[in-house]
Amino acid sequence: MTCLRLEIRKPKILQGYVDADYAGDLNQRRSIMGYVFTVAESIVSWKVELQNTVALSTIKAEYMAAVEAFKEALRLRELVGTFRIIKDSIQIYYISQSVIHLAKDHMYHNRTKHIDVKYHRICQ
Repeated sequence: MTCLRLEIRKPKILQGYVDADYAGDLNQRRSIMGYVFTVAESIVSWKVELQNTVALSTIKAEYMAAVEAFKEALRLRELVGTFRIIKDSIQIYYISQSVIHLAKDHMYHNRTKHIDVKYHRICQ
């Protein structure tokens, strides 16, 4: 007796999760950032490292981490997109509501003027 297994394949989505720990390194006072990307519940990319610059606020540390994750998402979309195993959309999850608001409108508050222009790439 032979069983026939039918699988309905859903389009797989590239999902990312990102977070930062403000001034997590007690020696140099730099923030620790990390992200992980998955496709079909399998990890395809991850990174945890000290940020290159000292963040002056929690929102800046979180925002710099989000931009690094965004750049990795673009790179991964090109890579796995060639194999046509994912949909075009990418979902990136942030813990910080401030990062979401800043990404949507980077002029939302005067206290965020110090964030470098290069970090506003996420808005494009």
